[in-house]
Order: sequence, then structure tokens, then C-alpha cells
Amino acid sequence: MPDQRTYPAGVAVTPEELMHYEYYVQQRPILPQHPVYSLLAGRHASRLRGRGLDFEEVRVYVPGDDVRNIDWRVTARTGITHSKVFNEEKERPAFLVVDQTAAMFFGSVLNVKSVTAAHLTALAAFYILKRGDRVGGLIFNDKEHRYIPPRRSKSHVQFLLENVAALNNELPEKKEMPPNTPALNDALQRTRSLVTHDFVVTVIGDLSMTDDQTKLHLRHLALHNDVLLAHVTDPMESDLPDGRLVLSDGRRQIRWNNARHGLGERYAQERKDALQALGEEFRRYRIPLTVFSSASTVEEQVQQYIGKQIS
Repeated sequence: MPDQRTYPAGVAVTPEELMHYEYYVQQRPILPQHPVYSLLAGRHASRLRGRGLDFEEVRVYVPGDDVRNIDWRVTARTGITHSKVFNEEKERPAFLVVDQTAAMFFGSVLNVKSVTAAHLTALAAFYILKRGDRVGGLIFNDKEHRYIPPRRSKSHVQFLLENVAALNNELPEKKEMPPNTPALNDALQRTRSLVTHDFVVTVIGDLSMTDDQTKLHLRHLALHNDVLLAHVTDPMESDLPDGRLVLSDGRRQIRWNNARHGLGERYAQERKDALQALGEEFRRYRIPLTVFSSASTVEEQVQQYIGKQIS
């Protein structure tokens, strides 16, 4: 593997760079109320009508409530039957599926997408660890998968991030992007064999290889797990610069002019429509999709999404 310090920031990451997110998570409260459908989902609080670990509230009795949980003092005082509601903390192991394929090695502003995906992985992993849950995952490129079983320790997160950095640093050396690679589908198929139920599975990548098989894998995962999609994009993918361009896949080239026949506007609109349709389709299966741009830091974007000032 190349020296991990030879590439500029934004082109490739170092393990030390990713480990920095431990301090970020420790020093800044990210989610005061922790929803299930969050990129950083880990421990999940579920309301149970019965005995749990923590008392939560007293409310009016409804048919089906356990009579053992009736609060007789409140009932006597109000003349209306009230029940105690308890809150039980259930562990939700987190599984991060991280794309480090050649398609991710593209960026036009701040980072290449593979770097943004690595940063997002580090932020999520340390937040999950802070919540007290196990975290693991599958990091993949065009040729291999690296499986990290879910565990609960800083050293284990460090090992996961070292593997992310290792595959990330292979990307600058690649000379071309393999066409029509099944890497994402292969990774999701393996994920289905590794997770059982009640996991929070987060797929972090550009989803450029999504097809009907991808959607089938995700729907199957979502039957017994919470599945989240972190869609990493770059501004130039949806808004090509004006003027004459030469576009290439590493082997063939075409000439492109945005101004000709309104090609630029049509391309931008089709890209926008495709992303919207993808999000709407996954929402039907309770699979939320959140877009992250390589043009700004993941810290800024997480702050924007949760609507909480982080300083």
C-alpha cells in the first residue's frame, strides 16, 4: 500500500485523520434526541406497554395495557384510570457498508467522494460507540471486501478505520474505472449473510451502481433491520461547467457542450429527477436516503441536517 501521507488532503485519508472524529464526537453533542432513522443510529429506545428498565410517563389507560402497570395513586386523585409507561433500551448493532470503488474517486471542490465517505464512516462509528452500541461493517472496492465484525471498543473502531484508509489509499493508483462492476451488489449480498435482525445497516457511497438487484438486496435487509442510505455526491455530477468539455471513462472520450441544444439543462434536470425518484422509491420501503456532498465537510452537513448549532 502507498505511503498514506503522500497524498494531499481531500484526495486520500490517513488513519490519524479519521481517528480525529473521536474528539469531534466527544466534544460536540450531535443528537440530543436519538431517532431510529438517523445516519448515526445506534441504540434505539422503544416504548413498551409493560415492565421495562426506565419509567417514562403516566398516561390515561387504554384497553390492552397491562393492569399491573396501573398507577392507582394518580387514578384515585383524578378519578380516571392511568397507566405507567416504561422505556426499555434495546441494543441496535450498527453495520456500515462503505464504498471505496474507483467510481468514488471523483471530486471537483473540496474532497473526492471516497474521502467524504471515509469521513462519514468515522463520524458514524465514533458516535455509535459513544452511544454504547457495537459497530462493524464491510468496506469494499472493485476487487475485495473487508469484513469487520461488530464490537464495542475504541481499538475495534480504529481497526475498522484503518481498513477504510487502506482501501482509500489504493484509489489514487488506479488507472481506469472498471465498467459495470457488481461490487455494490456483491457487498450487499454478503451483508445479507452477515447480519441477522435488529441491526442498523448504513450504506455509504454514491449508489452509482444501483440496479434492480441492488433494490432487492436492500428490501430484503429492511425486512428485519433498519436500513439507511448515505448518498455521497459531487456538484459536477449534476451541474456540468459551461463550455466545451471532453468527458472520458479512462478508455473512451466524447466531446460535450452544455450550451448545445440545452444539453446542460436537460442533463441537470434528468439527474435531479433520477435522484428524487430513487429517494421516493426507497421511502416506500422505509429506507431513508440522505444526500451528502463532497463539496463541504461532513461536520457542516450533519449540523445542517439535525438543525442544531455545533460550535
